[in-house]
Amino acid sequence: MSGWVAPYVGLPYAADPGGDGPEAFSCWGLVRHVFLHVHGILFAKVAVDEAAPSSPANARAILACARAAAMHRVPEGTPPADGDILILRSRVRLHCGLVVRANGGLRVLHAAHDVGVVLEHWRDAVAGMSVELWRRA
Repeated sequence: MSGWVAPYVGLPYAADPGGDGPEAFSCWGLVRHVFLHVHGILFAKVAVDEAAPSSPANARAILACARAAAMHRVPEGTPPADGDILILRSRVRLHCGLVVRANGGLRVLHAAHDVGVVLEHWRDAVAGMSVELWRRA
């Protein structure tokens, strides 16, 4: 699955809620765009506000999209797989991205405020966050 990654890396972050490209992306906008163009699955447009007070509603909206696409939550302790949707949470932040096996290891493709779309090493992307994975059936 990782052959589709290169065109996204380096694109800017989209400040508009639900920014789903093709020239700039928010975190959920990137996931939404990839699933539409790689898998033909259209997720609802969700404006992910990463601030903690909004996180529960945002997470519910994202999870509803995953369930509607016949995805299931991966049991804790199961190794991440290429193409999983990754939801990261902390007390102050909600973020999402995609799991990618690339460059000899596990990476996360995500759109971040400060750097745009990046392919980041798994360990660095999930540091200090609660990890939840969703996978296509």
